[in-house]
Amino acid sequence: MLILLPALAAAQTKQVARSYPLVLIHANVIDMAAAKPKRDMTLIIVGDRIAVIGRTGKVRLPKAAQVINAAGKYVIPGLWDMHVHLGDADFDKNSYLPLFVANGVMGIRIMEGAPEFHLWRKESESGTVLAPRMVIASQMIGFGDLSNISEAQAREEVRKAKQAGADFIKVHDNLSRATYYALVDEAKRLGLPFEGHTPISITAEEASQAGQKSIEHLTGLGPAEADMAIAEKWLAVFKKNQTWQCPTLIMRHNYAFLDDSSFARDPRLKYVKPSWKARWLRMTKETESWPQGEAAKRKETIQKEDELVGKMQKAGVGILAGTDDPNPYVFPGFSLHDELTLLVKAGLTPIEALRTATYNPAKFLGLLRMLGTIEKGKYADLVLLDANPLEDISNTKKIAAVIINGRYLGRESLDKMLTAVEAAVNGK
Repeated sequence: MLILLPALAAAQTKQVARSYPLVLIHANVIDMAAAKPKRDMTLIIVGDRIAVIGRTGKVRLPKAAQVINAAGKYVIPGLWDMHVHLGDADFDKNSYLPLFVANGVMGIRIMEGAPEFHLWRKESESGTVLAPRMVIASQMIGFGDLSNISEAQAREEVRKAKQAGADFIKVHDNLSRATYYALVDEAKRLGLPFEGHTPISITAEEASQAGQKSIEHLTGLGPAEADMAIAEKWLAVFKKNQTWQCPTLIMRHNYAFLDDSSFARDPRLKYVKPSWKARWLRMTKETESWPQGEAAKRKETIQKEDELVGKMQKAGVGILAGTDDPNPYVFPGFSLHDELTLLVKAGLTPIEALRTATYNPAKFLGLLRMLGTIEKGKYADLVLLDANPLEDISNTKKIAAVIINGRYLGRESLDKMLTAVEAAVNGK
């Protein structure tokens, strides 16, 4: 992992070959190291790297540079969505991958591998597709056709994933204890991290002790574990073992609040293909037949899970921001900002929430040397905001521009991208 992923990140910068520097002046820089912005700063970007950071007026500007006056703007590192599926078999890379970039999401961890995703990554590297950086899982082992498989089959799937170029093994629900531990043994032998669900045959604590790198959706940590004594016991184990949590609160909230009719009026529905929209609207309609008390039960569960996430942060457990598209009303790119808002409501400070989508993913992936903060020498994946997200986390939605691999895309360009996606998904 620590060898593969830096090479991956470096390769995905090849699409940019700027002939002149890009300069931001008078910017407020939120570098993720400090809890307050650095005011009135100049950033000089040469090629795909941040070459200079200094106080405006104290930095000599290069000749023939593209200069952007960022007065009143706030610069944050490019965001990562650490739980993405990219939908079903007819996912259109040209329609949906730009949605991430237009929302400042410049990296995604794809939780269900497929050959086309590796092809898209190569196309992104060559510059033929505008896309976020991609970290790609194996197939979901323990789900669908790979449910209830034997120990020998699990080992074979791990070997196949390694050969196919998977960055990690995705673990799902339906693995026996013996099969899970066989998978763990084979993954460790081949040097592949294993991440994902807590299989129903084991506990979250056992997954952590086995070395599982992340647990998704709070699996194995149901409402019962929101009890303070149990939570403190297990969270200490997660911290000790460096077991990261990717709670995907937006997905879980959306399932709990499916009876909210306002979902059907979400203006972002225009950016998803009709089959997704129809399925989501049907699920909202079906809440009319929920058993009595079901809605209240779901909302109570969500409240307890939110409290648990707040406890995780306080206990020093690593948290990753993820969304789990295409679950109902989880929109590629857009919903990462919803996730950040929910993390703040769960008890994280705005800077802590921002770190779950910047610093934390880079640390988790072994990429802090080149990503995750705003520092000299790091890759120029940046988001320029119209307002301070440390005052209100929802300000991450107020995107003035993005800089991806050193390439500047202003608001007009981002709006054109969104218009093109809308036209593509609706056949216009």
